Amino acid sequence: MAVKLYVGNLAWSVTSDSLGQKFAEAGTVVSAQVITDKYSGRSRGFGFVEVETDEQAQKAIELFNGKDFEGRNIVVNIARPKEERPGEQAGGGEVWGNKPEAKTEEAPAEAPVEEAPAEEPEAPAEEQPEEQPEEEAK
Repeated sequence: MAVKLYVGNLAWSVTSDSLGQKFAEAGTVVSAQVITDKYSGRSRGFGFVEVETDEQAQKAIELFNGKDFEGRNIVVNIARPKEERPGEQAGGGEVWGNKPEAKTEEAPAEAPVEEAPAEEPEAPAEEQPEEQPEEEAK
């Protein structure tokens, strides 16, 4: 059974291919993936490598954890299972508010609401110019 490893603190230049080639030194790599931002396509600085056996996983951790890879000291450990986060939908394709199991019912007709007559805005008071004090003659 394949063992999935988390690889963190990757340099931005690391690709899935280069990650897989590096971990091939520890054994047979089943898969290697650098996680990228879905909007920019830029590396998020971590990835996952799957190796064939527990022994290969331990060897990879011993060989690479805390060691330099393309200018960065990487972190390597056994990957934890992905936790479900609130609001995350698996299997997708659903559009918000358009779930297949949701039944649409017509809303009951509402009685018309009478609108109150609009109040007329108060007219602004006419502005009076301020009185200027008369200058005293000397």
